[in-house]
Amino acid sequence: MTSVYSDKIVFWRSFLINALILITTALVVYLVDFVKPIPAVLWDYRFHRDLYAFISGFILGFAGSVLQASLRNPLVDHYVLGVGSTSLFAAYLTIAVTGVVDSTEIAISSLAGGLSGLLLSISIANLLGGGEVSYILSGIGVASVFSGASFLLSYYILEKQPYAQALLLGSFATPSREYMPYLIAATAAVILSYILLAKRLNVLLLGDIYSRQLGVEPSLTRLVSTLIAGSVASVVVGFFGTIGFVGLITPNLTRLLTKTSDNRVVIMYSSVTSGALLLATDLLARKALVASVGEVPAGGVVSALGGLFFLGLLIREVRGTR
Repeated sequence: MTSVYSDKIVFWRSFLINALILITTALVVYLVDFVKPIPAVLWDYRFHRDLYAFISGFILGFAGSVLQASLRNPLVDHYVLGVGSTSLFAAYLTIAVTGVVDSTEIAISSLAGGLSGLLLSISIANLLGGGEVSYILSGIGVASVFSGASFLLSYYILEKQPYAQALLLGSFATPSREYMPYLIAATAAVILSYILLAKRLNVLLLGDIYSRQLGVEPSLTRLVSTLIAGSVASVVVGFFGTIGFVGLITPNLTRLLTKTSDNRVVIMYSSVTSGALLLATDLLARKALVASVGEVPAGGVVSALGGLFFLGLLIREVRGTR
């Protein structure tokens, strides 16, 4: 009875706070981006761009928090584990081979590439001992190889995908309506996975032995969680490029601010906060910088700030292990 009551409290508290974040974000977007708009520009461009920025952040925040919980490592996200670079490489390779930019082909290829990169990074990390630093080193190695390959391919496909180089840093400059079904499907998968996995991920925090005693198979839960997180993140990367560190920042900030590691709280807070953060970054880059320096990829801005946060977090974790 206590558990049910506790679940209800967590649900309603999360619902109200996340609703407040969403309402605040919507008001800011309206005041900043929808003032005196041209109707055609509003519905054909601004609305989709803002919506895609929020959904992408929402998905990446979910992916980061789930990967950190399942691998019990606060220093990882899809970007650190090489999912971003391998997804983008696969999408670019598909465009180079087929010669067309087809949403379905990009979604499928980026999904296959991202999962391959994720499994490769985790396998190498396990060979290195499976420690926190092992995941970082293996992810950096995989990301470096495929980032370089993506950069070279970007020159080859520029005629078919003019924003290929911008996508290397993550950009919402091409918010095609064709992306909507895939992003809605990914968002639905995020919400369903949250409902099914949050409690199981909490059990994993107790360790594998206790997890089995409580009826949760750690290996299967970890495998399913990482595959889902890698899959939804790959779809975002295939359409909008490599957006780094947003999935790393918000789970750690959520745990710091809420003073809890309860994944029923961390996952949803991180997802909504990541969406608001990425939307705000894209708005800022477009409104404040485009007049002076042109279109600045939102992913580049987030990566610059997230990189500093990552270094600070890494230093804290390394000192804590001594």
